Amino acid sequence: MQLCNLDPTSGSDDWDQKWSEIFDHYQNDLRHAYYIHAMLEGDERHVLEIAAGSFRDMAELRRRGINCEGMDFSQEAVVRARGWFPEFANIIHHMSAFATSFADNAFQVTYHNGFWVLFSDAQIKELAKEQARISRGRMIATVHNAHNKQFVDYFDRKKSDDPLYDIRFFELEEISGLMGEVCSNVMVVPVGKGKQHHEDLLIRNGITDPGILRASLVDSGLQYLESSERLMCIGKPR
Repeated sequence: MQLCNLDPTSGSDDWDQKWSEIFDHYQNDLRHAYYIHAMLEGDERHVLEIAAGSFRDMAELRRRGINCEGMDFSQEAVVRARGWFPEFANIIHHMSAFATSFADNAFQVTYHNGFWVLFSDAQIKELAKEQARISRGRMIATVHNAHNKQFVDYFDRKKSDDPLYDIRFFELEEISGLMGEVCSNVMVVPVGKGKQHHEDLLIRNGITDPGILRASLVDSGLQYLESSERLMCIGKPR
């Protein structure tokens, strides 16, 4: 599959331009922050968001009492985030996910949302290795769900006009295998089931308690694999 021509490995100029256009709009959807909070264990409180972009999830987790830092390779995204969230400016980092400046095992949990969808298998393996290096507890990768054919078709229609939609979608076995290169105990949780299903219905009704959302996510298992927007893949680095 062709990768998005906003290729993060080719330099940040295109992404700087894109974030200047979409940064404000991307502040509006906090669902992934709620999913992450729901899946954190009780003692997991030092967290990193990789390829944070809008930094909305990092900020929401901090507001919820989680010591979450964020990083992105786009200088534009970082500058805007420091301006949007001045109270968190000192933990908003400018760096590449291929080679961070963090120490080994620096964070209990690391995560990203819609990041690996821009890369080839070989690049993902490099990114996964670096993510595992700085994760002493667990690492999480959320990707777009290839089992949801309606969602795939929607992106196919949109990508001719906007390269932001020209991305990879992953099947369960594919993302599990890539995560399994560096992790054990890999688990995949479908998330983003739409306005009328389970955790998203709870969120729409203002229920964002992590315990309630976790029960919804865990109890539904793979029942909604073909209708969820994304696959949250969680593993423990070896």
